[in-house]
Amino acid sequence: MNAGPKILLISHNFPPTAGPESSLVKINGEYLHRAGFQVRVLTTTQAHATQALDASLLRGLPTEIMIDRVPSPEALLVQRFPRLGRLAVVGAGRHVLPEIYLPWMFPATARAEEIVREWRPQVLYSRATKHVSNVVGWRLKKRTGLPWVAHFSDPWISGGMRCRPLQRWIGLFYERRILRDADALVFVCAQAARRILSPYPQQWHKRVHIVPHGYEALSPELRELHPPPAAGRALRLIHAGAFYPTMRSPDTLIEALRRMARRQFLAGRLEITCIGVDTTCYQPQVKAAGVGEVLRLQAGVSFEECQRRIAVSDMTLIIDTPGYGGMFLPTKLMEAFAFDHPVLGLAEPGSAVAEVLQQTGLHWANLNDPDDIAARLEELLAAWESGKWGLSGEQRRGMDRFQIDRINEPLRGMFDNFAACSAAQE
Repeated sequence: MNAGPKILLISHNFPPTAGPESSLVKINGEYLHRAGFQVRVLTTTQAHATQALDASLLRGLPTEIMIDRVPSPEALLVQRFPRLGRLAVVGAGRHVLPEIYLPWMFPATARAEEIVREWRPQVLYSRATKHVSNVVGWRLKKRTGLPWVAHFSDPWISGGMRCRPLQRWIGLFYERRILRDADALVFVCAQAARRILSPYPQQWHKRVHIVPHGYEALSPELRELHPPPAAGRALRLIHAGAFYPTMRSPDTLIEALRRMARRQFLAGRLEITCIGVDTTCYQPQVKAAGVGEVLRLQAGVSFEECQRRIAVSDMTLIIDTPGYGGMFLPTKLMEAFAFDHPVLGLAEPGSAVAEVLQQTGLHWANLNDPDDIAARLEELLAAWESGKWGLSGEQRRGMDRFQIDRINEPLRGMFDNFAACSAAQE
């Protein structure tokens, strides 16, 4: 049992809730546990109104990490009134609330106050998305005065979220107070920090810390699945992650493949698989472009199955979200670094994704330029077929910088300092 400082980690996202943020919160909690902290997680129950569950995400979680689960009101409403409850939740999410999980702040804050009285943590640590987690952190900070670290994996209102006037007013009310009152603000890239804080006083910027996502090492079983390059076999790329039709799509990839197919025969030489939510809806575009033998679209799978499919591929493909100033840093990019194969990112110049790939010496192309994407894919295909495939030592060392224990060192120092201040005030 660890004897280090106590951290209360507040996150609506936590296994078995499926999704990248849930996985991130888990591996960060495990890191803090390995670093000697006592970790207690306040999260929601396994009942959800809108999200899938993935029990495999709970495997390997240290038993010493305590978990408090508080039901989320929108899930309870849908459970009790399946049809009307879902209509109410969807309506509120479209017209009133900036996040349908926002009412969780009330039962979660009440339980958090009980935990503070009983367990006496030294530091509060809240993670968004879901942004209600940081709202709970703010409410608890106001009630207890404990040091509080607010973590933004994704931006909220000031990041450009599309919303109605009432949603924007409610969201800005809480966003401003979170940014104003947190003792430390953690963002995963400088682009997000600049965009979110741009409307706010300059002095608030002094509490910003940039800590990118990290990855955890693969299991030996997954490492054994990695295939060696083979002459005569197609180069296999995989994109594992959801598409968002109004934000992130494979449109320019499809067009790039169409242009490539006009110049050379691709079937049997190149295979790209996209797995995830809202992936298969692009099948008509793939068919119209005549690249169905090259680009395959499949629905989402469990986290374990997704990892297995990445392991048996030759390269991970990352498609960024355009039009938001490059402020998103996809979890899947860092997860790809755990695998011993190259990475190709489609991103805007100056984006967080492009910067990380440049720092690591990995491949990227301009997401908005199908010709640039096609040129890069042709280069990679030529390297594959000539036997010049794999990672250089410099690329592997660049990827290793994002291993969770290394990338989180600033976070560890932050928690140590806040815990010491908290102990001195007792």
